[in-house]
Amino acid sequence: MESNFLPQVTVKYKTYVKEALVEALSEVFQHHKDNALARTKVTIDFPRTDADYPTLLIRFNERDIQNMGIGHIEHIHEDGVTGEPTDPLGGVYAFKHYMYHADIEFAIHALSSYDRDLISDTIVQTLAMGDLEGYTNRFFERIYPDERSGKYPDSIWHFININTDTITGGRETQSATPWQSEDDLIYETSYRAATMGEFYSVPPDMPKEYVTKVLTYPYISGLEPLPEGENPDQSFWQPPLFE
Repeated sequence: MESNFLPQVTVKYKTYVKEALVEALSEVFQHHKDNALARTKVTIDFPRTDADYPTLLIRFNERDIQNMGIGHIEHIHEDGVTGEPTDPLGGVYAFKHYMYHADIEFAIHALSSYDRDLISDTIVQTLAMGDLEGYTNRFFERIYPDERSGKYPDSIWHFININTDTITGGRETQSATPWQSEDDLIYETSYRAATMGEFYSVPPDMPKEYVTKVLTYPYISGLEPLPEGENPDQSFWQPPLFE
């Protein structure tokens, strides 16, 4: 499915989650074995016209966003153009790494209770036993993509892990249509699944930080202290092999 999202230079956190879920479930419904369900729209925007129904609305309800560690920063080395350690274009990128916990909500909006229930069955089937059918397994192939394929480059900076062992259902409700029809009602329900994930700060296209000096102080049994005046940047004092 072609993405409708604009080019983005900010951190892809919530936008990546929603984009991945919309693409994953669109693949499921577009290849559904039941033709009546193939017309189901998957979106993040509330449907406002009768042509938008039935709709599966994706919501992302956050609980917390946590740093992976106190003062946690990760560095990735780049070899530059030639790949040689002395390449002046080589350097080290600094990244921040965060974890989040949230609930993903699959809100179903249909013009009949039967359509609502058919879509409900599909959501439960996809989450609970989607790996048993090719068309429902498309969901997991998008949520957990093969990074080596390069098909979803943003996936290397973002990991989603959905807990499909527990699915929470919502109430079935009816409400008036947005276009104020006197004869139609919107039939609604929803399902939730807990998720946790990880994401990084904005990757490359940033100034590089060069490592100019690394101080190391190993705590190794048998090493003697450096002689007074010895520079720790130049060498380590080793005990003599023979006395």
